[in-house]
Amino acid sequence: MGKKIFYLGISCMVFLVIIALSYYLFRPDNYSNVAVLNEGWNVTYNDKYYEDVKLSELRKIIGNGTYKGDVITLRNADVDIRNYISPTIMFDSRFSAWQVYSGDSFAGQGFIDEYKSGKFIGCENNFVSLPKDNKKSVIHITLMVAEDGAYNYFEAPAVGGYVDLLMFGVYNHMFIYVTSAFLIVFGIMFFAVALGFRSDIPEVNMQMYASLLYAVLGVWFLAQFRLLELFIETKGHQTEIEYISLYLVVPLMYITIGCMRDYLKKKVFLTFFGIGTLLPIVLIIVHYTGLAHFNRTLWLYQIDAGVMIGYMFVAVLLKDAKRKRITKSQYIQVIGQIVLAACFVFNILFYYLEVNGICQQIMFSKTIIPAAALFMVFGTMLNYYTFISESFARNEEYTSLAHLAYADELTGLSNRSKYEAYMAKINKTENDYCVISIDLNGLKAINDNQGHLVGDKYITEFGEALKESFGHEGFIARIGGDEFVAVLTGNSMEKVNDIIEKLHAKLDAMNRTDPNIYRSAAIGYAFKHETHKADSNRVYLMADQRMYKNKELLHGRRR
Repeated sequence: MGKKIFYLGISCMVFLVIIALSYYLFRPDNYSNVAVLNEGWNVTYNDKYYEDVKLSELRKIIGNGTYKGDVITLRNADVDIRNYISPTIMFDSRFSAWQVYSGDSFAGQGFIDEYKSGKFIGCENNFVSLPKDNKKSVIHITLMVAEDGAYNYFEAPAVGGYVDLLMFGVYNHMFIYVTSAFLIVFGIMFFAVALGFRSDIPEVNMQMYASLLYAVLGVWFLAQFRLLELFIETKGHQTEIEYISLYLVVPLMYITIGCMRDYLKKKVFLTFFGIGTLLPIVLIIVHYTGLAHFNRTLWLYQIDAGVMIGYMFVAVLLKDAKRKRITKSQYIQVIGQIVLAACFVFNILFYYLEVNGICQQIMFSKTIIPAAALFMVFGTMLNYYTFISESFARNEEYTSLAHLAYADELTGLSNRSKYEAYMAKINKTENDYCVISIDLNGLKAINDNQGHLVGDKYITEFGEALKESFGHEGFIARIGGDEFVAVLTGNSMEKVNDIIEKLHAKLDAMNRTDPNIYRSAAIGYAFKHETHKADSNRVYLMADQRMYKNKELLHGRRR
């Protein structure tokens, strides 16, 4: 286990190094051309006016977060867009409609109709083209707030060429971008693999639902950081996708846990699972009926997540894991989920610090959950590797035991038990077959005169001759000391005489090479269609009788 953890740890480190190198190698050439407009803003907040404001300090100046119905106008008269081929402004809007003017020229607007009709407006990263000007431009951004708590802190807009701004946004969120893409691709591929092995084995089912969890987390991260729009056209529903994917996390974590130790059959777990899954569904329905939007019911989901984390920590980690009721691979999966859950708690803590104006969320608090998701992924890979290793070990052990139960120790051929099982199976069909009874000549005399070691050598060599003669044409077994049997089916039955001649030729060749032992065998065969009741025992007896006639003939020749 130690080596597995070490190698997967190395893999995780390599992945992080690749991301770090991506920041260095893929830094856009025109990154420095993008201007972040944090300073020099004149702000009108409802009927209050603030001059020369830093947007990063606006919350402290206003003294509170925003409320539904607030109108915020941001004006900056020192924006230089003269050197940009396609001047564009990029800014973040949160639960609000917006309008942008460059001087007296209208540049663009968003969600005005939704604002007037009271429909839900999400959070968007907006790109607005600006008219070219030969002098510095005056930018006006008006935000019409549609939800309480929309702006706890204000992100500074940025200006530049459109492509430069696009690359600027992707580059600043490179870790989220790469991690999310990895989670989605890995989740889908791993789900397909796990689905192919779908069974009643808890470890396989855990991996299947965990892979769905990764894909959902990847979508959530992209939507949360406003990157999903780069991949698909969301038509203003990016925030709803963000919340729906977030609300799927708790049910998927529950069902992943539920695959262990038959938790899904326990009433206590089913109660937690039922409530924990029903609540997000209700919250989604409440949003789309217009009773309360996602952002207003988030605290209920956070309580739901907290209950799930508490149950997972107490019932699974402290009780069952401590009492060694779960397997190593299950324990690894649980640890991964506990780390992810702990990072959720950390993120929520900073979220409420921001909501209450104590401090703005730091990038670490935003990226800790994607980092934890990666940790859980590598835990799942370790879990899968452990499960596969244990499965192979069990399979090898089973194969070894089966070989001991059904194989002749001296020749490696099938033994009597395997022969009887094979004939019981073949008797269930109506197909014809040929039973060949084979008896070694002179084995007792060799054992008596030359010793059992020489006799064992005789048996072993004869077994090899049988394998070479029959090849893949039939079933061969040693059913007694000097007794062997073979069964031919299908087209192989036509080759019975050729196979017998080949066996005699091999024995003659051995006799010439090593004349210390005279090797020969009496052989007789019979077909199923030759017997009246056509059961395998009757066919074998007929073949055995013919073998003895052959033995008498051979003895007569030798005399």
